[in-house]
Amino acid sequence: MSRTDAAGLVTEGNLFDFFHERVESAVLHQRAPVSENAVYYLSSLLADQARREDEAVEAADATLVELRHRAVMAAPPEAVSLWRKLGDRSLLLTGFFREHLERRHISRDYCVRMGETAYRSLERLLDARGGGFAEIFAELAERYPACVEVIAEVRDETRERSDTDIVRLYEEWLTSGSPRVAERLRQLGLVPTRAVGSG
Repeated sequence: MSRTDAAGLVTEGNLFDFFHERVESAVLHQRAPVSENAVYYLSSLLADQARREDEAVEAADATLVELRHRAVMAAPPEAVSLWRKLGDRSLLLTGFFREHLERRHISRDYCVRMGETAYRSLERLLDARGGGFAEIFAELAERYPACVEVIAEVRDETRERSDTDIVRLYEEWLTSGSPRVAERLRQLGLVPTRAVGSG
């Protein structure tokens, strides 16, 4: 049975429910300042990505900068699709596929800026055309870092942890200092500490 949420997204099957439960839990846990519409959007984004097993983010057809260039040059109807694709891909990369960024030596801050810009551009386009949904993309742009942390927590909760994963998590904490990552390390039985004299 399918249903449609307030943002017009079709939410069907157990996969959406699986992610919706985890996104809601992460939002409550982090006290993230996001609306129920944003929770539905993030849940739908994660469920959609999980359904596309043959189209991983890593095998995307264009780089972020290529997508941005195409969006800037496109006529409004196509630009809407391209800005959304850029925003969604950046959000997934920074929140769920961080290892991909590390392997490619792509700055997390660069992806965050790309995602914020994409959603802000999408909001302006939709607002100018008098279409709906501008508000949700305005929120995603404004609350982008909070959305990234929510998706990262969902990632942490849905994957099994090997020793390598735990080392990566510790390295992420060393670089970001994220309280969410520090808490996750404590849940895994590790006390995150910095060496004396380090950053």
